[in-house]
Amino acid sequence: MLLELDIFLLLVLSVGGSVGYFAFKWITTPSLKRFKVEIPEAANPKWKGKELHEATLQDKNNPRNIICYDPATGYHIDTIRSPSVSEINELYRKAAAAQVHWAKTTFEQRKAVLSSLLTFVLENQEAICQVGCRDTGKTMIDASLGEVITTCAKLRWTIDNGESVLANDYRNPGLMMMYKTAKVVYQPMGVVSALVSWNYPFHNTIGPVISALMSGNGIIVKCSEYVAWSSTYYEKIIKTCLLTHGYDPNLVQFVNGFADVGEAVVRSGVKHVTFIGSPSVGKIVQRNASDYLVPCLLELGGKDCAILLKDTDLVQAIPVLMRGVFQNCGQNCIGIERIIVASEIYDVVVAEMTTRVGKLRQGAILTDGEGVDCGAMTMGNQFEKLEGFVQQAVSRGARLIHGGKRYHHPKHENGQYFQPTLLVDVTPDMEIANNEAFAPIMVIMKHNGPDDAIRIANLCPYGLGSSVFSADKELAESMCMRLKVGMSNVNDFAVNYLCQSLPFGGVGISGYGRFAGVEGLRGLCVPKAITTDRIPGVKTPIPPVIDYPIRNTANGWVFVKGLVDLLYNPDVIAKAKAAVGLAKASL
Repeated sequence: MLLELDIFLLLVLSVGGSVGYFAFKWITTPSLKRFKVEIPEAANPKWKGKELHEATLQDKNNPRNIICYDPATGYHIDTIRSPSVSEINELYRKAAAAQVHWAKTTFEQRKAVLSSLLTFVLENQEAICQVGCRDTGKTMIDASLGEVITTCAKLRWTIDNGESVLANDYRNPGLMMMYKTAKVVYQPMGVVSALVSWNYPFHNTIGPVISALMSGNGIIVKCSEYVAWSSTYYEKIIKTCLLTHGYDPNLVQFVNGFADVGEAVVRSGVKHVTFIGSPSVGKIVQRNASDYLVPCLLELGGKDCAILLKDTDLVQAIPVLMRGVFQNCGQNCIGIERIIVASEIYDVVVAEMTTRVGKLRQGAILTDGEGVDCGAMTMGNQFEKLEGFVQQAVSRGARLIHGGKRYHHPKHENGQYFQPTLLVDVTPDMEIANNEAFAPIMVIMKHNGPDDAIRIANLCPYGLGSSVFSADKELAESMCMRLKVGMSNVNDFAVNYLCQSLPFGGVGISGYGRFAGVEGLRGLCVPKAITTDRIPGVKTPIPPVIDYPIRNTANGWVFVKGLVDLLYNPDVIAKAKAAVGLAKASL
């Protein structure tokens, strides 16, 4: 009976404690605040603009103007002026002033802002995707997968884990300093920056903002000139969110422009640069940042491989590979650009891909509605390069089964399309095996076993992501460890990025540094080391024998040598001799 009573009391206390805890959290957590942002008219699928023939991004009459157009149709959307250097410097000053106050906010207050942002994204998914589709030519499904899901995953992880990641990190002070408390405090840098690519305009801009806000920073985001129109809407979302919670919207600044704008941002006074782009431009960003000793994180693209071993489950792998290659029409930094297939299953894979790729349909999703698998190419100046890659490969023995050139859409004569392409029998010496295509091009190569597959994969200078498919998970993981990349997945594609607890980044010409995960969030902070006295009244003394001016240098040397041996020499006899020497030297 007594035992039953004890269990009942324990149960009551547990339930009561849980209720009390959640009640306290509910009372102390800032309430969720909803807000609205007007959707641009051009995002409406029924909207039509003036068609531009041979559209150019930069206004020839006024080089500071960005001509925004829908690459799927050629519709002119807007013309946006890029800022001057003095205007960018002024934006930095405004962000810096706002950051002083933001740095004093609590984690709960920061999480409240991010929670409101998450709610807005969930309730406005269609509008967010439609805006992105209009500006980049992608499909709604590609937008949802690349813009919305990824952003929601980042928001959810940051809200749930950001506080613990950035909390004071207590460390072991070591034997000599055992009377001290040692900790790392993660302090905001100030105003950081992100120079991001155009392929996912919502996620690429909002992602760095999420990390900056959680870590107490302000941020300037240099958006690509290719998505200047959509980024103005996305900026309104975050500024309205901040304003709704009573914070200065100047904390976050988006700027659009060409190379000179990015250079001005780097030189404006920002304390950190995140760059997403090509290796050639990344080197320029790094050189500019080095003039001011501004730390950089460079994500410079990839040529990701997917290795298929002979025991691969093709029923599962084939659809994953199709999505991995043609997601966002191939304009994906961790898209699969090389499929390296075991010779035993090579013909089967080629036959299946021949059927599937041949059925892909292209078009403008907002205008056409149904019947669109692949959208447009956001950049209209890459067709000659891409056709050159294909032609060079064919001249060296590759087989072109589908596509390989620009597609002239019968309904959208001013649209920018590249045919879904299947290129097989590709070898490592070909240009297309070593250069990022960023296009709807499936490249298939052959290997003769795990070692040969690793050899082929590692010949490429890029090293961002990768995949290995096999029924033998241990073998597949061991191969992942041998690949010269920053990320790898067994029997999957790119899911490491949906695991927002993991760092994202590459090696080789794919860049350095990591965003996402613990590493990414802490990377936007100054890790300040702090020690304090652990025991009241116990402070560090300077022994008289080594106090300035030193009375006897010989005794001083005996003392410090003995101290080192006493603390760190593993031999017990040596420790005893050191103790005696310390005592004598101190007399």
